[in-house]
Amino acid sequence: MEDKNLLDYDRFAAANLSPDLLSKVMSLEAELRAETHKDVILIAYEESQHNPT
Repeated sequence: MEDKNLLDYDRFAAANLSPDLLSKVMSLEAELRAETHKDVILIAYEESQHNPT
């Protein structure tokens, strides 16, 4: 595994989703859990406005 520069993690922030979109993400999580029998968690990120690179 390669070393990551701490600034690499500053490039993305958690996405600010509307309640409707959040509901859709949660529904897809439930569907994937049912199909895979695994604890699936989806995480939505968007490119951060603070991009020091």
